Amino acid sequence: MRRVIAPLVAAVGTAIALASAAHAVPDQGTPAFNEYMQGLERNGYHLNPDTAWRVAHQACVGGIPGYIGLEMAAQGVIGPGAQERVMDVARKYACPVQ
Repeated sequence: MRRVIAPLVAAVGTAIALASAAHAVPDQGTPAFNEYMQGLERNGYHLNPDTAWRVAHQACVGGIPGYIGLEMAAQGVIGPGAQERVMDVARKYACPVQ
């Protein structure tokens, strides 16, 4: 019984600990999100706010399923390594210091 309960308790504890990280990405309309959008603009990336938020979430937290790569390509983020550079900008401006 202990072999079943201990991993379950550990998983719940991990989920609770990581739940705060889900709120790490700034919400749209906040000053932190505006700074992030300005950081993207300074680096030459003109993403719409919804895509920018998903990119930030993917870069900081991970786990957003879908076609984030296609969204970025549709907004002009194309070329070798372009998507990784956008993720680096997102990590720099949107992710909190851990």
